[in-house]
Amino acid sequence: MAAVIIIAIAIYAAFHLGHSHANYRHGRARGHRGVNLYWSSVRGPWISVPGPFGTRIGRRL
Repeated sequence: MAAVIIIAIAIYAAFHLGHSHANYRHGRARGHRGVNLYWSSVRGPWISVPGPFGTRIGRRL
C-alpha cells in the first residue's frame, strides 16, 4: 500500500513540475513575465517591470 502511495505522489509531482515548466516557457515566449531583478555587469543592479502594450520598463536601483 505504501508503494502505491509513493508512486502516486511521484507521478503527481512529475506532472506538476512539467506543467509549471511548460507554463514558464509559454509565458516567456509571449512576453508575460513579471518583475525581474538582476545585476548587469555594465549598469549594476537593475529592475524591470511589464509596461503597456507588451513593453518593459527598466530602472537602475
